[in-house]
Amino acid sequence: MARTKSFEPAVALEKAMLEFWQHGYERTSTDTLTAAMGVGKRSLYDTFGSKHDLYLRTLTTYIEHAEASHSEAVEAVPGGGLAGIRALLRSRVEIHNCPSGCYAVNAATERPDDQEVLQAVSAYFTRSRDVIAWLLRQEERWAGVGAEQRDSAADTIHNAWLGLRVQARLGCPDLELDTGTDDLLTRFR
Repeated sequence: MARTKSFEPAVALEKAMLEFWQHGYERTSTDTLTAAMGVGKRSLYDTFGSKHDLYLRTLTTYIEHAEASHSEAVEAVPGGGLAGIRALLRSRVEIHNCPSGCYAVNAATERPDDQEVLQAVSAYFTRSRDVIAWLLRQEERWAGVGAEQRDSAADTIHNAWLGLRVQARLGCPDLELDTGTDDLLTRFR
């Protein structure tokens, strides 16, 4: 007879995500994961597969949360354009007890040889850059320029956003991140 799970997989997955986000793949042991998730090793493997499989699931879960947070932030700003980009750049993933910074940036820098990680992160970054390009098109200055020029501007903004995420991870105060965001966007008015 099959045993019922004594834990909620979605809750355990979120706890694993927070461990990987805070400590990285290499510094998060299976013992650390089972303790944080409140599951036994057998349950971890039966439910989530290998440590690597779990890591990929937590990364895709993070990306889903992040994209939902980004969408909410942009939709909350009337008019879109640069105001929408500012909201996007300062949006946060709202998960209880989450570390500062960006789990996707951490994953890409920690595991540059892991093709599955790079594929997930690259696709997320491409979608984020596309949102920035779409918001730029809403600005009068950028509506009439060629796609190549607008895409280049979107790349620049996106790359600066990644830098802001690293700064957040390093503990940079919100006021400085806000100022950096505003300084960046004045170049695109």
